[in-house]
Amino acid sequence: MTTNEEQQQAGEEQQAPTSGPGALLRQAREGRGWSQNEVARRLNLRVAVIESLDSDQYKAGVALTFLRGYVKAYARLVGVSEQQALAAFDGMAGMEQRRQDATVSMQSFSKKTRQQASDKWLKRISWLVLLGLGTSLVFWWWQNSGAGFVERGEPVPQQQIAEPVDAPEPAPLLTSPALNDAADEAVTIPAGDADLTGAPVLPEETPAAPAVVEDVTEVAPEPTPEPAPAAEPKADPQLLVLSFSDDCWIKVTDAEGRVLSEGVKKSSDRLELKGEPPFRLVLGAPQAASVEYLNQAVDLSSFRAGRVARLTVPQS
Repeated sequence: MTTNEEQQQAGEEQQAPTSGPGALLRQAREGRGWSQNEVARRLNLRVAVIESLDSDQYKAGVALTFLRGYVKAYARLVGVSEQQALAAFDGMAGMEQRRQDATVSMQSFSKKTRQQASDKWLKRISWLVLLGLGTSLVFWWWQNSGAGFVERGEPVPQQQIAEPVDAPEPAPLLTSPALNDAADEAVTIPAGDADLTGAPVLPEETPAAPAVVEDVTEVAPEPTPEPAPAAEPKADPQLLVLSFSDDCWIKVTDAEGRVLSEGVKKSSDRLELKGEPPFRLVLGAPQAASVEYLNQAVDLSSFRAGRVARLTVPQS
C-alpha cells in the first residue's frame, strides 16, 4: 500500500461517522434513573462491560458477535430501538474492521518484502555452495585420472632358466647263465627287483583306510519368543485438546502468558495446543466445548449454559 492510499483511507475514516450506540444507550439508561450497576445486575454482566458499552470503548480480543449481543440486550432493557442501536454498532465495527484490515495489509506487505530479501540471499548462498561443490568434483576427477597413468620403466628381466640336474645312474643289472646249453643268451634282472633267495617278489598290499563314522546329534529348534505387547503412548503434559459441537468463542493462555488460541471456533473443529501448564481457558459457550488433558476429559458440567466459563487446567 502506497503513502497516497494510506492518506486517502485515513481521510475516509475521519469523514466516516465515529459515534456508536454508547451515547444512545447511556441517555436511555439515565432517563430511567438506572445506574450502571443496576443494568449490569439485570443483564447478568460485569459492570466493566456496561462501562465499555456506554463509552464505545471496546476491549481488544472480544468477539464482535458477543459485543453485538450485549448491545442488543442493553437496548431491549432500556427501551431503545434494537435496529437503531445495532446499526450504529455495525457502522462503528465496520470502521474498526477496515482499520484492522489496513494494519494487517501493511504488516503482510512488510513481511513479504523481508521474505523476498531473505530469499535473494538464500539463492545467492545456494549458488555459491553449488559452485564450490562443482569445483571440488572437477579437481578430484583431475587428480584421480592423472594417477591412473603408468610410467614407462625398464623392461622386466626374463626369468633365468634353471640349470639341468644330472639324472641318477641306473642300478646295476645281475646276470645269470642259462641252464639249457642250447640257449646262449643271458637274462638280465634289475638288482632292485631281485631276491637273493630266489623267491618271487610280491607287491605289498595297502591297508584299507578305516571308515570314519560321524556322530550326528540332533539339536532341537529353539522356541520363537513371543513379541512383547506395544507400550501405550505416554500422556504429554504440554498438550491440550479442544473439540467443539457448536460455535464457541475461546481464549487459551499458557503459564508463560502466551496466547495459544483466540477467536470463534466452528462446529466440528478440533485444536491440539502445546504450551507450558497450567492453561487458563475462557469459553464463551462451555456447553459446546470439550476439553481433554493427559488423555482424560475435563469436567465442564459445573458451568451453566449461556454463561462465560473461566477455568484452569490442570486445576490446582
